[in-house]
Amino acid sequence: MDSAGQGDPLAVLYRLHHQLRVLSPVLTVAPGRPETNAMLDGLAETVSEAAGLLATAEPEALAALRQGFEYARLGRGNEANSELITAYGRLSVLLRKDTPRRDSANEPTVRWRSRF
Repeated sequence: MDSAGQGDPLAVLYRLHHQLRVLSPVLTVAPGRPETNAMLDGLAETVSEAAGLLATAEPEALAALRQGFEYARLGRGNEANSELITAYGRLSVLLRKDTPRRDSANEPTVRWRSRF
């Protein structure tokens, strides 16, 4: 996470991105465990810190995160994980430096297109 230096105003977004990358597999293999719940609590704190930036730069990621927390609260782990993965993907596009954000965000998924 060397991109997220101390003076970087986007550091909270890089931290959020990292937490999502780590938490998603944990939710898959250990839902409901105390450690998983602690990680969700830490993610909620980071989302709270990043809410202003996300509301401006990536409101759909913020909406996915909030929906993910709601699903987690209801004990719907698969749905929660799906929302967190969606937020991770949107943050990945936002934080990429070599591709303009809006062009990448609206690209169609080619692997599902039929060639016939």
